[in-house]
Amino acid sequence: MTTTSTATTATVQEIEQAEAAWLVALVEGEKALIPLMLEDSRVVHGPVGKVDDRETWAHFHVTHRRSVAAKATELNITVRGNTATTTCFHEMHTVLDQNLPPFPMQETVTKVWEETAEGWRLAHMHLGRRFPPV
Repeated sequence: MTTTSTATTATVQEIEQAEAAWLVALVEGEKALIPLMLEDSRVVHGPVGKVDDRETWAHFHVTHRRSVAAKATELNITVRGNTATTTCFHEMHTVLDQNLPPFPMQETVTKVWEETAEGWRLAHMHLGRRFPPV
């Protein structure tokens, strides 16, 4: 992991925990994803840069590309005040068709996290899919 800010160790650990919770939520589904997102958060995804609110994106994720496993590599964290920007690579094993085994899918992901009274919450996410996986 690379950190490009003067954030305290505790703050960086909190953001790492938010990132880890995100990976778990990707597998658990809508009810786990939505609470990790701010009410007005947006997700940019898809081949044409579709922009969805949290409920629409979470529902899309579960119904169109349900992940059965997820991991992240090359996490970079930049913190400025109560805002953190993270970049990493996600690798998920995703069910695209119930009749086929899960497909490995990779994405380059940028997330903007905001510190709240409940902890770090996702304000914005931009996904760039990589096909085929590298």
